[in-house]
Amino acid sequence: MDENTKWLLKQIDELSANQKDYEKRALLFALKKVVTEQQTRIEQAQGELDGRLWDHDNW
Repeated sequence: MDENTKWLLKQIDELSANQKDYEKRALLFALKKVVTEQQTRIEQAQGELDGRLWDHDNW
């Protein structure tokens, strides 16, 4: 996980901890899930790209 994503997740956690309104906390929770899923997909795409670039059979 890169530093920007870690920082963003930390900010979301801090905002969520300070929220008293249930809907806003639920929104922040959903946002955290989206950011985590997005990071996972980015890492998977980078891995696929690396694999395709190093596959000498397709050069």
